[in-house]
Amino acid sequence: MVEPSFMDYKVRRPIEGSQRTILALVRVGDGGIVPVDGGNERPLALAMKKISAEANATAEAVLATLEPQFVRDKNGVILHAVLESSNPLTASAVLAPGFADRFAKTLGPDLLVAMPNRFLVFVFSRQDEAFRRVGEDIISGYLGSNYPVSREVFALENGKLRSTGEAR
Repeated sequence: MVEPSFMDYKVRRPIEGSQRTILALVRVGDGGIVPVDGGNERPLALAMKKISAEANATAEAVLATLEPQFVRDKNGVILHAVLESSNPLTASAVLAPGFADRFAKTLGPDLLVAMPNRFLVFVFSRQDEAFRRVGEDIISGYLGSNYPVSREVFALENGKLRSTGEAR
């Protein structure tokens, strides 16, 4: 799950270039999201391949439920897409293996994403500077949420996130 670094997750992975956002290992169940405590590192390391496969399947399932809303200019040209839902894994849908493919025809193969909170994702073409025009929306989505994720904009490269810096 993509989460802010100030949250106390025992099992976490850094995101390249980010100081404020991490990938946290969580369990998703009927009771909500529960952090994985790590326990014994050796069994956890052995289980990571299975965990990764399950995480990919979960992210794909969440992505399948999301309907992008495309923001267009006055000429009808797509500026960016917005994914929003009440599912707390919405922001983590960017980790789905098929995420970039879903937007290839509309925004191109090279994407930037912003996840201000668990329930909101902005998707931009890397060929444009559209993310700069919605910097305020990214920041307010972060500051106005009980479940903030990040004020950063990330490049999505081969299914991995890399921070390009904070929205302004």
